[in-house]
Amino acid sequence: MDRVRLEIPSNPRYVSFARDLVYRFSLQQGFSTRGAFDLKIIAGEALSNIIKHAYEGRTNKPIFLEFLTYPAYIEIRFRDLGRQTPVTSRDSHDLGDYRERGLGVFLISQLADYHYYDQARPAGTELVVKKRIG
Repeated sequence: MDRVRLEIPSNPRYVSFARDLVYRFSLQQGFSTRGAFDLKIIAGEALSNIIKHAYEGRTNKPIFLEFLTYPAYIEIRFRDLGRQTPVTSRDSHDLGDYRERGLGVFLISQLADYHYYDQARPAGTELVVKKRIG
């Protein structure tokens, strides 16, 4: 297993940088273009949710990304130190209830092979996403 760690500020201008990094890194690990694109979408949604919900738009807070590579899959962890928001309150599984937002958690759940939100610490949330290489 290899581990790569990255910290970016909670400024929206770094979201595209991080999304592109996830995409390129996924391709290097053997993902298909589609699989890498799925991870890129997941990263964008996760980072946007952190900025909006955990940090309430503040642009100077840390966001931690950690990549763990295994022979058959990749695990990406997104961690913030902000306000904990119950994930279920943002989770919309009814696509008929689409309101131009609120689909981030739904997309993550559909595109990842496995994911969970850890809010066991006193502050912040860690999203762990796993996707099989393919």
